[in-house]
Amino acid sequence: MSRKKKIWITIGAVVVLGAIIFFSIKATRKDEVLVQTSKAQIKDVLKSKVSASGEIRAKEFVDLQTEIAGVITDLPVREGDRVKKGDVLVRIDPIQTAAETDATRASYEAAAAEARSQEIQILNAEINLARDEASLNAARAEVEQAQNNYTRIHNTYLRKQQLHEEGLISREEYEAAQTDHKVAVSQLEVARARLKQAEAQVSVSRNNIQQMKSAHAASLSRQKSLAANLTRASDSLSKTTIRSPLSGVITQLNVEKGERAVPGILSNPQATLMTIADLGVIQAELKVDETDVVNVSLGDFAQVKVDALPDEVMEGEVTEIGNSPIKSSTGSTQQEAKDFKVIVTIKKPSPKLRPGMSCTGDIITDTKTNVLTVPIQALTIREVEVDKDGKYIEPDLNKKKKSGSVAQADTSKDKPKKKELEGLFVVNKDKIARFRPVKTGITGESEIEITANLKEGEEVVSGSFQTLRTIKDGDRVKVDNTKAASGTKT
Repeated sequence: MSRKKKIWITIGAVVVLGAIIFFSIKATRKDEVLVQTSKAQIKDVLKSKVSASGEIRAKEFVDLQTEIAGVITDLPVREGDRVKKGDVLVRIDPIQTAAETDATRASYEAAAAEARSQEIQILNAEINLARDEASLNAARAEVEQAQNNYTRIHNTYLRKQQLHEEGLISREEYEAAQTDHKVAVSQLEVARARLKQAEAQVSVSRNNIQQMKSAHAASLSRQKSLAANLTRASDSLSKTTIRSPLSGVITQLNVEKGERAVPGILSNPQATLMTIADLGVIQAELKVDETDVVNVSLGDFAQVKVDALPDEVMEGEVTEIGNSPIKSSTGSTQQEAKDFKVIVTIKKPSPKLRPGMSCTGDIITDTKTNVLTVPIQALTIREVEVDKDGKYIEPDLNKKKKSGSVAQADTSKDKPKKKELEGLFVVNKDKIARFRPVKTGITGESEIEITANLKEGEEVVSGSFQTLRTIKDGDRVKVDNTKAASGTKT
């Protein structure tokens, strides 16, 4: 073979081999998935937090309303004034209320005087009753004495009547006994008549006293009712002068002198005269989503930012957690997301804070040190096969390739079940992404704690979002961390 022929054969072999390698590489690259990856790493401190919006408020505040309707005749305060507990804030025209109070007081005093007069009458009647009862007792004694005298004389008369019939005494002696008997009968009848009269008098006196006492009880009842009316009238009169229920600052003043104050109904905001707040303790009232509030505990550290003061961050702690969802002004439905009230008390509030300012709060619900973490977006969910104990069955990629596309029925009793598991796609040294279920811990701002089934330094797929939705267990990947992966195969 000539030298020239050998050269051409060699060149041809090289070309064929190059073509084989080229098409082989091209076929391989065609099945690669472009991904972004991150390394599992130990984080010194990982903080789990709940973020929510709300507004600044004072811990103690009062929406002051009047209980008495009337024209405001005096308003000695202005918005922003500091007031002390007991200071006069508003005076309402008292003329009508004072007149009603005076009329009620006059009626009460008249009823009281009538009751006192009746008490005196009852006392005199009871004295007269005592005298009548004494007369009754005397009449009873007189009847008893007349009865005894009559019995004695009657017996004597009967004996002398028999003696006279037998002729043993004279007619004169008999007639004298007869006269004595008639006198005794007369005396007994007179005594009995006096007893009946005394009994009747006592009965009349007792009935009169009973009637007097009934009238007195009615007077006392009327007096008591008028006393209650007088108390209410006096209370209404006192309410024409409104005093501060606490020391603080007038943060809102809604009325002016000369306006008519109207009593509030069910804490109607339109009836609020002014708002007084004790700015010594400032709080952030946050609306926390129902899925997050379960992680919040009393005493949790929090940071509060106010929209009006973007350069200031104030620290505080959770001092109150609502037990019921916040009611929506439009009404609540079962489909609506529910928020719960969480109060953060600010430790060193800025003097620039004002109740009603919008704010956001970050509540630190948990803190851990030296924890294994991966980016939050790397965590995904896949439907996988598990055994009867619920443990993940890792697919055998080689077996899957050998089995081809023809599916065979699984007749075994322990047929794997399908279950959704949370996990990561871990990239091995051959650039194959394998799905691996993991256990998670707390969630930080951008990282999540992995507590089991992952080691420090392992490479996991963290992007793009489209890739994480479509990547499959066993896909070959091409890592490109310099730009966002498109999620398409190259």
